[in-house]
Amino acid sequence: MNKKILIQLFLFSLFLFLSIFSYYKYFNKESQNVKKTIPDKNLPTKNIETNLITDLRYFSVDDKGNQYEITSESGEIGSDNSDIILMTSVKAIIRIYNSDPIIITSNFAKYNVKNYDTNFKENVLVKHVDNKLNAENLDLSFQSNLMLMYNNIIYQNPDTKLLADKLEIDLITKDSKIIMNDKKSKIKIIRKK
Repeated sequence: MNKKILIQLFLFSLFLFLSIFSYYKYFNKESQNVKKTIPDKNLPTKNIETNLITDLRYFSVDDKGNQYEITSESGEIGSDNSDIILMTSVKAIIRIYNSDPIIITSNFAKYNVKNYDTNFKENVLVKHVDNKLNAENLDLSFQSNLMLMYNNIIYQNPDTKLLADKLEIDLITKDSKIIMNDKKSKIKIIRKK
């Protein structure tokens, strides 16, 4: 093997070891298991390695006292970008100063450990006080303080049910925009009796 490749592999391995060690030392409050999958011998000879982390939890607080906590049954470090964690069975809680918490659940999420931006997908449910929102996708951006839901949105509260294609919510001001993809379609609002 070429000496240059060996040095690169050593440096990459060292970086990976230090990243995992730092995570467990400084960010992990509960014990977690790291597993490596072993490639099936019947598959092509392409090397497949993943890092699976179980009982995953990230917590952050900004300078205004707003909190964001996200947990999942398992997560895997992205193969293209080590800042991305691919999560399954996800629950997130957003606690904005002087506001009731927003609870988000979904089957899957892509979480960025650097800027906390999260893309939830499949069976997304958002709960805030007596309001419930269902959709297939939700993008949460803390840099722009924006929550964008799309694909089969159903909003429900005790008095109203609303069907739309896209919903944008400013997390700070709580201003929202409800949008239909087809300009000819109308937002459906059903008043419950």
